[in-house]
Amino acid sequence: KMECAAVDNRTVVSTKRSQYIDGVVQCRDCCTSDICNAYGCGSHKYPATRGPICFDCENVSDPRDCHTVTPCNLNQKCFIHEKSIFGKRYFTSKCESIMGCLPHFTGPVVGRRRDLSGLCIHCCDGDLCNSDCSTASNATVNNVNKPAMPDYVAFHAVAYSPTNNAVVIFDHVITNVGGGYDNTTGVFTVPTPGLYVFSWTIETYGQRTEAVLLVNGVQQALSRADQASSYYDTTTSFAVLKLSLGDEVKVKVTKGNALAKHTLFSGWKINKTEDAAFSVSLSREVTGSTIVFDNETLDTDSAYSTSTGRFVAPRSGLYVFMMSGSTYGNYEYSCKLYFSNGESQPDVWVDSASGLYDSSSLMSFGWLNAGEYVNSEASRMASHSVFAGWQLIDDSSVNKTTYPLFLAHLYSDSSRTPVVFSRIYSSYHHGYSGSTGIFTADRDGIYIFLYNIEANRGLVRTDLRVNGVEKFETRSDGRHSGYDDTSAVAVLELSSNDQVSVGVKYGTVDGGQSLFFGTLLAET
Repeated sequence: KMECAAVDNRTVVSTKRSQYIDGVVQCRDCCTSDICNAYGCGSHKYPATRGPICFDCENVSDPRDCHTVTPCNLNQKCFIHEKSIFGKRYFTSKCESIMGCLPHFTGPVVGRRRDLSGLCIHCCDGDLCNSDCSTASNATVNNVNKPAMPDYVAFHAVAYSPTNNAVVIFDHVITNVGGGYDNTTGVFTVPTPGLYVFSWTIETYGQRTEAVLLVNGVQQALSRADQASSYYDTTTSFAVLKLSLGDEVKVKVTKGNALAKHTLFSGWKINKTEDAAFSVSLSREVTGSTIVFDNETLDTDSAYSTSTGRFVAPRSGLYVFMMSGSTYGNYEYSCKLYFSNGESQPDVWVDSASGLYDSSSLMSFGWLNAGEYVNSEASRMASHSVFAGWQLIDDSSVNKTTYPLFLAHLYSDSSRTPVVFSRIYSSYHHGYSGSTGIFTADRDGIYIFLYNIEANRGLVRTDLRVNGVEKFETRSDGRHSGYDDTSAVAVLELSSNDQVSVGVKYGTVDGGQSLFFGTLLAET
């Protein structure tokens, strides 16, 4: 206390390591509570909702020489790692994700161990608990306000900058219910465990672009957009995954360039984790009328058969299905879903040129009785084609005639706005008008949409609109192969009486394979 007024020295606190700057001390401030000097000299306080405060230094020879600290996110813990470089030991301290801690540690706090060379690694929960390699057993959890897990999780974002061989930063956020998506990193961090659906759309120009869906750095799926010089191509794919708290999901371009404004990422949680869900893909090209997907990544109820290609409903209810069909070489053919209950379904076409890939995607639904099945039909499909689905609700929980849900396709070519998809499928549909092309929400909630636009020997730009206002745009380019299909998924938080439609910005939408799908995911 005697020296407090005379000492020009205090710990530097920053929100990120990159923001730490040595400089001239402009003020002095003294206090007595834990880490209180973080708030001195007019500094902003730490957020009320946070993880632990951790030391944040890289490769220091003694952990006591680290004087930079940072607040971690809720899904992170403090971490310290000792390593040997040319016989000398160095320490790195930082925030680490829960998932990053779990593979390496055991112990009463989060974990502490010595690696094979006698160097220490540990994670811990308490503020400044990573000060050295002996503090884990004494770490205590700082009492901060940690929120309850969100009831609903859904996000949708658009990349406003191109991406080349990197994680895509979808910086323009349209929806972020539950706060799991970070538009500065491009990473969705799971805020509550369960079953999740993801969709990503990649556009390329005059080259092949490949993008992968990563979970904690491990590839779960791959999609390709591929086009000849001076033309555009777009691909959309899907995945259904069972995820744990803190899992990190992102899209990375591994080859080529993903264009701005037409590259999208969305995801949502299936709230009823006891409901059936599956996700399968192809490891190789296959031919035949029924496509048998051999690579099974999820099948909660053992309802999909890798020998027949059929998903058999384990119980009655409303099911939503997704398909992304891909081909390679000089082929053109239709893809569709087959329902054993006789429900009519639209088809989409893939139209590839020699030496190029092409893909088309769709979403559909069916009120299935237990034992009825669904499979994917096409004359051939290439590797990484996808078939997936999940049970949205059971038969007894809703009135089929009033549940917001529709699937419609365009009969004839159209340049008008809104696009009127006049052929409506299923006797059970609600909210969409086949005479105006507009879906009207009858309740507040989270809604899922997909629209597929086919171009015939021309360029077509369309957008998804809410109450007449554009949310995002897509582009279909049939100038090279004759026909081209482009689809995109939208996840929207709507209020009662909000109206959703598809508008034409340029060109003429081709009839037949252009379609529009929508459903209520959760009422809020």
